[in-house]
Amino acid sequence: MSDPGFFEILGSTRAIKRLKPDPVPLELIRKVLEAGTQAPSGVNTQPWEFVVVRDLETKKWVRERYLRFAEERFGTLVDSLATVDSPHARMLRTVMHLAEHLHEVPVLLFVCGQRDWPAALPANERIGKAPPPYGSIYPCVQNILLACRAVGLGASLTTLHHMFEDELAETLSVPDSVSLVALLPIGFPQGRFGPVTRKPASDLTHFDRWGWRLDESEQLKTTATHGSKKEQAS
Repeated sequence: MSDPGFFEILGSTRAIKRLKPDPVPLELIRKVLEAGTQAPSGVNTQPWEFVVVRDLETKKWVRERYLRFAEERFGTLVDSLATVDSPHARMLRTVMHLAEHLHEVPVLLFVCGQRDWPAALPANERIGKAPPPYGSIYPCVQNILLACRAVGLGASLTTLHHMFEDELAETLSVPDSVSLVALLPIGFPQGRFGPVTRKPASDLTHFDRWGWRLDESEQLKTTATHGSKKEQAS
């Protein structure tokens, strides 16, 4: 398979929720996990670990609970949009399709994070389980998603498993010191990759101050009400 190139990968890594049941070679899973471990992390703590679920009975167990909560959250809305052809309606239908067929997905990858209290939280406010360092785990998740696209695998970021995380952790023998941060169903896609639809960076970028932008000639202009343009540019 030819390398599609970094920027093409970025622009075509869609959330693929319709996946073939065909087995995924273990070497591809190892490859995308290695890509995940190349991500940056706070103080280079590398707080991630992975649970790769391929066992059918375990996948059926996850699917039963995942589908229950998916139906509670999206079922009525999906039914009401059954005849609607819009991006939002199509997206919701793929969400339910994934939930219904989760046990058929070749690999359910759980990206885990070692729990650790944020330094800014006073000790007397640290109640219950510490959260995982999301700022370090999600770069790892993104690396895996991009690596999946690079090797021809479909994947998506899901978090609905948090609705039954304690029960899931017990089933997977995950210790209390670890959080199941993200679930990535992985397999070969039924459809095609990309392109993704995103807002352009130019509409979201502020220079030096909030509301300061550049016009077509790259001259400073303001779209905010923080005083006059002359005052802001001085």
